[in-house]
Amino acid sequence: MNKTESKYIKIKYFLYIFAPFFILTLIFFTVVRNSSIKNEIDQIKISEKISIESVHEIILNDLSSVTSDVLYLSQNISLYKDLKKSPLDFKETSHQYFNFIKYKKIYDQIRYIDNAGLEKIRVNYKDGNPVIVENTQLQNKEERYYFKNSIKLNKGEIFMSDFDLNIEDKNIELPYKPVLRFATPVIDKSGKKMGIVIVNYLGKNILSDIENNSDLKNSSSYFMINSSSYYLIHQDKNKEWGFMFDEKKSFNMKNDNPELWEEMKNNLMGQLFLDNSLFTYTKVNPTKDKYILSENPQNNYSNEDFEKYRWIIISTIPEKHFIKIKSEINHKLIWKFYIISIFIALLASLYSKSKYSEYLSLEMIKEKNSELTEKNKEIETKKETLKKMNTYLEEKNEQLFLHSTIDPLTKTYSRRYFSELFSKELTKLKRHHLSLCCMIFDIDHFKSINDNYGHLAGDYILEAISKIIHDKIRNEDIFGRYGGDEFLIALPETELKAGKIVAEKIIKTIAEETFIFNDTSIKVTLSIGISALDDSFDTIEAAIKNSDSALYLAKKNGRNRVEVYHKS
Repeated sequence: MNKTESKYIKIKYFLYIFAPFFILTLIFFTVVRNSSIKNEIDQIKISEKISIESVHEIILNDLSSVTSDVLYLSQNISLYKDLKKSPLDFKETSHQYFNFIKYKKIYDQIRYIDNAGLEKIRVNYKDGNPVIVENTQLQNKEERYYFKNSIKLNKGEIFMSDFDLNIEDKNIELPYKPVLRFATPVIDKSGKKMGIVIVNYLGKNILSDIENNSDLKNSSSYFMINSSSYYLIHQDKNKEWGFMFDEKKSFNMKNDNPELWEEMKNNLMGQLFLDNSLFTYTKVNPTKDKYILSENPQNNYSNEDFEKYRWIIISTIPEKHFIKIKSEINHKLIWKFYIISIFIALLASLYSKSKYSEYLSLEMIKEKNSELTEKNKEIETKKETLKKMNTYLEEKNEQLFLHSTIDPLTKTYSRRYFSELFSKELTKLKRHHLSLCCMIFDIDHFKSINDNYGHLAGDYILEAISKIIHDKIRNEDIFGRYGGDEFLIALPETELKAGKIVAEKIIKTIAEETFIFNDTSIKVTLSIGISALDDSFDTIEAAIKNSDSALYLAKKNGRNRVEVYHKS
């Protein structure tokens, strides 16, 4: 055999091993690469959806708080009971408005306007200071859109204006002051309309909540637009509030990205790739709240979709971000590919040289192939086992956390976790001398509900009442199940008087509710004991004891009531 033939045989057997394994390795790494890229993109998509939904909830929570304030101002008849007697009586109500706007710090203006459209009270909030406007400066608002729209409403209905910039003396106020106006009728005890209460809510609170959201900041850019595609939030501040300025009418999403705009018009929420960039969006419709009407307040622009939604929140992940992800994954895999390719080449070289001896060459090939196959199987088995273990541990950790902090039936805090959070509030109380209320309540005659309707009905009542009360308290309030039908609520930074108002609202709401279980109507009442805490309390048990004494008094005095603990 000459050198040429020898060389040909060695090359043939080298390629016999190297070529298929190299191709298989290339395919394997291609699949791994594509799968890794897909997983990374899927994680980004999920993260963006969660971030957008988080912002959506923040906006609705902000607006819900405003509607609660407006209803409080309109339905607290004691504020208006003396207004018919003498103009001098407006002074007391004015001071009530003054204190309210000073405490809240989220309203630019609160006004009381009578049935004729005349301003009777106006309190402005400027540079952190509330000011009661003199009578000589009060105006007739009979022809303003917000008066016309709100004076015709029924009790409990709220008019919400469009989101725009405040205008003073027919000019846009500088610096820009985004506002939302909320108005509702004031109705006396006889059912007669006395006028309206209107508040100017400082829209910067909503915009700040969005712009300061840590999850949304992970996006390269994010936008908020109204139902006519004009920007309320944009990285280029010059493009914001285009509908308020003639020279900026062209600054809107419809012109900047018509394909995205058409996609968003037809869906409540969604996610799509355009020009290799990921867009995630959701529509915000505060008029879904039963209190807020969906009338278009102004004729700034015409929009048939105005009643379907008010705003759209959009996040953007640009193409360059995905290019970076692909580059990083390629970099991680390519050196492994090179090592395996070198290994395959060495193996093929050894196989080629040993082919001169047929038997030894064949045995060597079988052994190497078998070894490689077993290693691959072992690697895959370990990967699968590790994946299953990670999934199992994640599920168990999540279950453990939920079981240790949340009561599974009522979705309130467990007794242990409530005690932990309450203990922190007591520490803050001692350190900063803050106000703190503790409320304890249980369901009147709960045993008879279980006896008459069964324990499933009792569980249903516990779950339904917990959900209602969750909606009546603040996010910072601590709501926990103490045991059976007994619950605790800690109200941080709340004076006893305000805490009692919350308790009475809860009592009234539950008493008016009719619970339906298996087509059976069940009426339920609560008894509540409430006490104020000071820095003399060292233990949770001591803090709860006074409220428990008040609860005992509420039951003794006939149930379905609130009793306040007073020191003897």
